[in-house]
Amino acid sequence: MEKIIENIEYNTSIAKVTLSKVIDRYGVAAEIFSALGQHGINVELISTSSAGRKRADISFATLESDLDDVIRILEGIKSKFGAEEIMVDKDCALITISGAKLATAPGFAGKVFAKLSEQGINLEMISTSLSILSIVVKREKLMAAVVAIKDAFAITKN
Repeated sequence: MEKIIENIEYNTSIAKVTLSKVIDRYGVAAEIFSALGQHGINVELISTSSAGRKRADISFATLESDLDDVIRILEGIKSKFGAEEIMVDKDCALITISGAKLATAPGFAGKVFAKLSEQGINLEMISTSLSILSIVVKREKLMAAVVAIKDAFAITKN
């Protein structure tokens, strides 16, 4: 079997932050993430959804140690975007799966998601690129998720 996964890393110091029902228009994400960046806040992962509602939920993962600053910054700007609520979930972990062959492995993400589903693990956030699949799961499910992924792809170390 061709090696698809080169590395699996995880971080248990992650919190998921969601700005709910912000106005879905150009420039909103730029302003939100520029404000965070100007204050030295690193964002690990971003996920949005709007489904044509003219409102969007913008979720992102950040280090739990930055959470107080993140909330303070968002509280200061959320009214500009009509955000209804800032929701925080501190019970998260980020799994990052990398491999140069991910882009040429049809069904890879589906196989990962199916294995996690079999273990009763919900995907809180998903992001993908040509060589990286990042998933946010509940912190208490992290090790079960890592084991399931390794088992699915016959990875014996890492």
